[in-house]
Amino acid sequence: MNDYKGDRLPSNLAAIHQQINWLQQQPDGIIFQQNSGDNCIAVKKIKSFLLLLLADRESLSTNVAQSILDLDNPLNLIFPYARAMLLALVWKNQPKKIYIIGFGGGSLPRFFHHYFADAIVECADIDQTVVEVSHKFFGIQFDDRLKVAIQDGREYLAQQNPTVKNDLIIVDAGFGSGYMPYRLVTQEFYQLCKTRLSTAGVLVVHLFHKQEFNAASVKTIQTVFAQVYICNLETGNSIVIATNALDLAQNEIFLKAELIQDFHNLGFSLTEMSLQLKKVAQLPEWVKNWETLPVFTDAEIPAGYGDC
Repeated sequence: MNDYKGDRLPSNLAAIHQQINWLQQQPDGIIFQQNSGDNCIAVKKIKSFLLLLLADRESLSTNVAQSILDLDNPLNLIFPYARAMLLALVWKNQPKKIYIIGFGGGSLPRFFHHYFADAIVECADIDQTVVEVSHKFFGIQFDDRLKVAIQDGREYLAQQNPTVKNDLIIVDAGFGSGYMPYRLVTQEFYQLCKTRLSTAGVLVVHLFHKQEFNAASVKTIQTVFAQVYICNLETGNSIVIATNALDLAQNEIFLKAELIQDFHNLGFSLTEMSLQLKKVAQLPEWVKNWETLPVFTDAEIPAGYGDC
């Protein structure tokens, strides 16, 4: 296991801009490319945006950008799913300890690091090259409050001190194929997350694109957490927010989202995102097949699940 902590640098926009300013002068196109395992990691510049791409080594083809950096506004969360993840703050608006599985370009870790000065943001990613790229090209500054371990995210969580609880656990790790690693969608994994969460702590899961398995994933989460909310986005992604805190009515969620949005002066509408939060009972296309859906366990990968 390697921990990236780096030099202690101030968490402010001036420092971030100073680190990425050289990229403004780079020509459009691929400015970095390196093989890593079965994948080719590439960084592509399109005007004032930087894309982190994960491509198949054989075909060099991909339709998935792992991360996008706005060089003019590096705190801008461009992906709708990343914005939707902030709805976890409705239940924990001042998180002190945040654990994120999957680092990518580091957009979400940087957001929490910047806006929550008292929070420790701890991350895990299995690909050392991705983390190095996030530092060199995406302006990620590691310090005592933002660190990442090069390790399997579930394994790292299991090794954490069980008496030190996380207020938020965010699972944002997937393949370019649109599948999550199966070991991150099982009942045993979610039970582990529960033991590592603080009272009223929140689990946030990015379910990616493979909709045929999303309902079963949500059913699996419901076997562990009392309150489970789903946000199905137009992009094809789904965000699940799960907690054992008290249930909140829709108007409560809306008002809390509005307070968070105004307090942090977010550049997008978190209240509109909050209106997309549903429970299973509000999703008739899931309700009709609910009883026949499996609960995912470590013992058996379901047929057709593309864990590759």
